[in-house]
Amino acid sequence: MNNRLAKLMISAALICPPVAACAQALDLTPYPGRILSDPNFLPLTGQFYGTTAYAHGWTDGNSANYAGVEMSSFHINTNTIDQFLAYGITDDITIDASLDDSPINYRETDYTSGRSATLNSSGISDPTFGATWRLFDQNVYPVDLDMLGSYTPNWVGAHTATVDEDGTIANGGQSGTVGAALGYDTRSFGIRGAFDADILGDSSTYNPANGDTLETGSHTNYILSLDTQTRLTDLFSVNAGLAHTFTSDANVVNLTNGAPRYTEPGDNTTLQLALNYNFIPNQFVISATYGHEFYDNGRTLYDDPPEDTETRDKNSNIVGVKLSYATP
Repeated sequence: MNNRLAKLMISAALICPPVAACAQALDLTPYPGRILSDPNFLPLTGQFYGTTAYAHGWTDGNSANYAGVEMSSFHINTNTIDQFLAYGITDDITIDASLDDSPINYRETDYTSGRSATLNSSGISDPTFGATWRLFDQNVYPVDLDMLGSYTPNWVGAHTATVDEDGTIANGGQSGTVGAALGYDTRSFGIRGAFDADILGDSSTYNPANGDTLETGSHTNYILSLDTQTRLTDLFSVNAGLAHTFTSDANVVNLTNGAPRYTEPGDNTTLQLALNYNFIPNQFVISATYGHEFYDNGRTLYDDPPEDTETRDKNSNIVGVKLSYATP
């Protein structure tokens, strides 16, 4: 069995028993209303909805050469502010936009030779514009069925960090996402399962240190996710979710000298938890969030095999706070 899928099943096994046990004491009467911070929430006609979130993450891993000998270990610290806004055109159609800002991220690499290096990155991401169509609503049908789509233009240039200049957090190319989600809500519990295709166009990243530009060919990642909310009281609720990304391989070429390479990033699985406090009923929710990401080993392959590298034992922890709000 694929290690990543095994971890996905383990994560599901950890989440499901507590939820099932708690659900026995909760009100599982079907509830077609829309609850702020629930995974199935969608604004109604004329309603504005938004989230503002701050997250701090730290990632560890190591790199090895073609023979499997460790060359270095790396430690990445990230700080991200995410802003999301949505508007209900009708009860079933919503448009939205989002933007990320990273005040400062840094990557520290410790080489087995004893050397170390620290590179910083900062800036804003390209904005993302999306829409959701609730094709089936639980008011009429047994479940909610949402069709999802988004587009991210290539407005912000991408370049790597150097010792003298911060890198950017932009992807260097345009992308889009299409997907569908099934949801179901009771008075005390909500669940949502989704499948998305993340379509990444050609992207280019400039390296100011050597003047090279790397172009990554288009590829598509697929994401399978499950999110839940358990409402413990009128004020407190707990969100739990997991997602698995089936990451596709990609062709990369150095546009400066024409040298090709092939990347195999490896899949990743994310476990997410949140404790929510309903500060103003269904209008303002404060959440404390935690996430953990497991990564498969990844490889970068060159025409000359001794140049091949591998990323191993990579994992991340992310903690943060999130504000969710909606107009009455």
